[in-house]
Amino acid sequence: MVTQVALAIVVLVGAGLMVRTLQNLRSIDVGFDSHNLVLFGINPALAGYKDAQIDSFYRDLQSRLTETPGVKAASYSMVPLLSGALMITSFHWPGTPQDRESDSDVLQIGPNFFSTMHIPFVAGRGFNSSDYEIAASKQPTVATPVIVDQAFVAKYVGEENPLGKRFGESAGGEDGPASPGYEIIGVVRDTKYSDLRREIKPMMYVPQSGMGAAFEVRTAGDPQALVPTIRKTVAQINPNLPLRDVTTESQQIDRLLFQERLVARLSGFFGLLALTLACIGLYGLLAYEVTRRTREIGIRRALGAQAGDVLRQVVKQGLLLALVGTAVGTGVAIGVTRYLKSMLYDVRADDPVTIVAVGALLVMVAMAACFIPARRATNVDPMVALRYE
Repeated sequence: MVTQVALAIVVLVGAGLMVRTLQNLRSIDVGFDSHNLVLFGINPALAGYKDAQIDSFYRDLQSRLTETPGVKAASYSMVPLLSGALMITSFHWPGTPQDRESDSDVLQIGPNFFSTMHIPFVAGRGFNSSDYEIAASKQPTVATPVIVDQAFVAKYVGEENPLGKRFGESAGGEDGPASPGYEIIGVVRDTKYSDLRREIKPMMYVPQSGMGAAFEVRTAGDPQALVPTIRKTVAQINPNLPLRDVTTESQQIDRLLFQERLVARLSGFFGLLALTLACIGLYGLLAYEVTRRTREIGIRRALGAQAGDVLRQVVKQGLLLALVGTAVGTGVAIGVTRYLKSMLYDVRADDPVTIVAVGALLVMVAMAACFIPARRATNVDPMVALRYE
């Protein structure tokens, strides 16, 4: 019985840690409003569009989507946020050795991206038409405007004013042509980029020009209801351009959590099964003990034992087994759950809250399982018990 209770504790602690991990991931502040967002990918190059035509196509589609009834805003980016995709760029930061490269996450974005995603500005401004003209130039003669996040400012700029700060300049040579680098024109709030688990890194946003893109469309109501309208709008411009990966931001986040959700459900199921089996075993053991000790209980009652005394004696026996099993199981769980460390998020493998909660739950359920046999013991008639066997 002690072994059964101990195993139930181990399984329940593992289930509790996985459930808390799932809750922690669901409650993460991703840095933008993930509700009422339709996402879809499109690549005009597949229909023969060239760089300048691609940019014109994106602006036209963005304008038409914005004017669509039920759409509040629309924009696009190289890849959507929280899609699992990640791009990193390297640059030289002023004041560091020439052979030392710094790096940052990077995302190419279209006009009104921050207002569409509800990412607030901390300082500076957004991109304008001249910024996109600079980005469209193959060899810009002026610094490319960029917008960075708070993590970028904290790591590279510090207490200085980030607006107007230039970096990444190079004189050219064997490594490539000269580059005017980048110039910070704005600072926005930190956001999650590729994955919920990945910590926020320095991030820079640059104007997008050419290439395929993912559109973000913010709707006033149910985003799924507007998918047919969005398809129709794209077909009006070019019916030969297929949409890919049509989904909502909420569905995309759910896909990121598929493994955690599956593990939490499975571990929760087996935890409840182990708890049920332990309670059934405890109930059966005590019921057998009460039946076996019927005469003894009758003699005690005949000699003046009160019903409460008999009740406490039986409950104490079952509770002692449950407490010993809980103590043993807790020690085993602390040793075993460290192997779950890589699967956990924002919760320790030996989290005391989870362990105490599981132990308290099992003891409470064990007391309930003990009560029925104990109650039966108090109803033993002394005269019947004395004639027993």
